[in-house]
Amino acid sequence: FYSASFGFRHSCVARPTDGGLSHAEKVLKEFAGKAGYEVHVSQDFNDLNSAGKLKPYAAVIFYTTGNPPLDREALMGYIRGGGAFIGIHPATDTYHQNNGCCPPWPEYIRMIGGAFAGHDQQQEVAIKVEDPGHPSTRHISSDWRILDEIYRFREFSRDNVHVLLSIDTAKISDESLKKLGMKKGGDYPVSWTRTEGKGRVFYTSLAHREDVWTNPVWQQHLLGGLAWATEQAGRN
Repeated sequence: FYSASFGFRHSCVARPTDGGLSHAEKVLKEFAGKAGYEVHVSQDFNDLNSAGKLKPYAAVIFYTTGNPPLDREALMGYIRGGGAFIGIHPATDTYHQNNGCCPPWPEYIRMIGGAFAGHDQQQEVAIKVEDPGHPSTRHISSDWRILDEIYRFREFSRDNVHVLLSIDTAKISDESLKKLGMKKGGDYPVSWTRTEGKGRVFYTSLAHREDVWTNPVWQQHLLGGLAWATEQAGRN
C-alpha cells in the first residue's frame, strides 16, 4: 500500500509526528489482514522503484497524488506482466499534470482509466450498482448512499473500462447535483475495472474521508476489488 503525496496530502494518509502509521495504513492492515492478506505499507518511492522490488507483491495499491518519481517502466512492466493494480481515490490525481520533478504520464492515465477533473462539496450521494455480480459490488444494496468527496473525471471512456458503480443522479436532488457540479442524466463513474496486458486494474474513487475507511460496505468493496484483481474472487 503506497500512499506518498507529491501534491495534496489527504488527512487519512498523513502520518503522525511520532513516526506511526497513518489512519488509512492502520485500518487497511487490520481489515485486509483479517481477510488473509499480508499488507506492506510505504510512503517511500524507493521501496517500489525497480522490477525486483515490485516482483514479490501480488498487488500494488496506490493512494497517491502528484508525480511520484518511480521507475515508470518497471511499474508498467509489473502490471502488464500479471501484477494487480488497485487505485483508491486520488490515484487518478497522479501523473496527469506537470508536478515537481516529473512530467505527466499519459500511459498511466490510460492504465488506471481516467484522470481527476475536479470535485465540489462533500455530500451524501446515491450509488448505482452497474454490475451487481462483481465481487466488489455483490454486497452493495440498490439504495446505498455514502457521504464522501465525489470526483469528476476527464480522459475517461466506457470503451476503455468496465464500470461497476456510478452516481445515481435520478435519486439526488437538482440542488445537490448542482453542488456536486453534476446534472440529471450525466455519466459520473465511481468505480471500474480494466485489464492491462496480463494484469488486472481496479479503481474506486471513494475514501477521501477517514470514516469511509472504517465503513464496512466500502471495506468489502475494496476487498472484492482486490480479490478480483489478484484472481482470488469467485468470478474471474
